[in-house]
Amino acid sequence: MLTKTEKDKHILFASIRLMICVGHADGYIGMKEVDRIHELVNSEHFTLRERQILMDDMDYPKQPETIIADMVDLSHAEKLTLLRQLFKIALIDQKLSSAETKEIRRISGLLGISEDKLHQVEEWILEGIAWRDRWKLIIDEE
Repeated sequence: MLTKTEKDKHILFASIRLMICVGHADGYIGMKEVDRIHELVNSEHFTLRERQILMDDMDYPKQPETIIADMVDLSHAEKLTLLRQLFKIALIDQKLSSAETKEIRRISGLLGISEDKLHQVEEWILEGIAWRDRWKLIIDEE
């Protein structure tokens, strides 16, 4: 049985690997995505082997099915939080491509997240983007 800390680290490790999948979904992983992933990797005490796996994934991303098969059991809330993190990495460049959305939807299905919950999260994300864009309009008005 994993301790909470070990489980959290395992979830973060798998999350980063899935973020790499999403980052590569639109053909290549951008510098903002790479920087954010490096930031996450450096914020945790990963073993040398874990870091090697993550760096290998950056160059040769694995299939989400393989990563999810190796994951610990997640609660529903942990799955939704992971989904949120995937959207966050996809949006780091201020846009969400159809390829990134498709990959996130595929991962969501692999995690067993219902279409309804996925739709709720997508709507929440889109509302956040609209909210951010309204601020840009407010400060640009003069």
